[in-house]
Amino acid sequence: MRIYLENENLRKIVYDILNIFYEKEEFIFVEENPNISIKNGLIEFENKSYFFDSNLKLKQILFEILKEKNKKSSDWGILTGSKPSKLLKNHTLDDLKNIYKLKDNKIDLLKSIKKSQDKLKFDPKAFNLYINIPFCPQRCRYCSYPTIVSSTVEKNLYVDFLLKEISQMNLPKKLDTIYLGGGTPSNLSLKDLDRILSLINEKFIFDEFTLEAGREDTLDFNKLDLFKEKNVGRISLNPQTFTSNVLENINRPIDFKNFVKIYTYAKKLGFIVNMDFIVGLFGENKESFSKNFEILKDLRPDNITFHALAQKVGSKYFEENINGDEIEAKKISKDIEKFTKENSYNPYYLYRQKNIIGNLENIGYEKENTPQRYNILINEELENIIGLGMNANSKLTNGKKYRNERNLRDYYKNIEKEISDKNKLIENFINKPL
Repeated sequence: MRIYLENENLRKIVYDILNIFYEKEEFIFVEENPNISIKNGLIEFENKSYFFDSNLKLKQILFEILKEKNKKSSDWGILTGSKPSKLLKNHTLDDLKNIYKLKDNKIDLLKSIKKSQDKLKFDPKAFNLYINIPFCPQRCRYCSYPTIVSSTVEKNLYVDFLLKEISQMNLPKKLDTIYLGGGTPSNLSLKDLDRILSLINEKFIFDEFTLEAGREDTLDFNKLDLFKEKNVGRISLNPQTFTSNVLENINRPIDFKNFVKIYTYAKKLGFIVNMDFIVGLFGENKESFSKNFEILKDLRPDNITFHALAQKVGSKYFEENINGDEIEAKKISKDIEKFTKENSYNPYYLYRQKNIIGNLENIGYEKENTPQRYNILINEELENIIGLGMNANSKLTNGKKYRNERNLRDYYKNIEKEISDKNKLIENFINKPL
């Protein structure tokens, strides 16, 4: 598909709609001989002209043209943003259908999520803490995060700096949630984990504490005992899939017997356990993914998050142009909908990403009223979040943002400035509340 675009300010809008229907290598912006020409408030296609006087109208018309041409559509209509549930704050459900072209199944999904979230209360003045541990035992091929496969010495040094940042942050004593993420926090040694968790418990009280323990090969009973002792209430144990050849391809092996052993012990200790899965990995299809459902029926984790693969700059998948099967991903998505309904899992948060396979979405499901507050408040931007550690983001409900340095060298070099800058954000917010 060849597109001429006179106004470069409209490029992202046009690109996002094209991306619904085509792979990125299937369309190009040109100066001559276009299939679609967009200029002077007109879209010209196959000897027909369509007038638009707003960005919304441009999206609507282009969507309808490409839907007819390609004989396919998107259940999300013209929505390309990451947080479609935000539209419900200012739009009716009829608006979603008539203006944004959402299909009934996605409207019903958003209604279910809103119903779940409306049961909880959030305070825009409350503070939450995110702590980033950027280390992993191996780098997954789909991953674009600045994770580090590093030595024990480097991890010890990082924890030294992280403890300094935690100890010097002038946050309120009472926090809503704490999230220790990464990376793979459980890849740290038992000693370093104890240092971090002990300081957190000394400095703060909190309602919810989640620790990403994504890989079973970084866990043992001693670490789980420590997490329990230090008031961690939730862990994420993330297989992504149980399909062995797919796991081998993404460089994320699993010892299934050890996975079950770790999971069983975690449940015995009383943790609320989430499991992450990725739809659209290379080599995965409807049949192979169905085996995940059989295992999940036996394990019955409290929360399950199904992510749709998004190709991101910085990942091996992106560099090598590795794609999953879009048709199979959509079939799997339908099976997920069936599985979650049959097994009493309710959707409680949702977000989308650029270049997401099949124009699908990421959905978190909870069982027996166990939604994770942190996932909701960060996606819906309902409370303040202060991020600590390399590459961690802070975002306040007054719109102020801050990002720590993106690599270890600069994080270490500028730690004093990062602490001072964030403390100023916190102080200004507390003294000038919303």
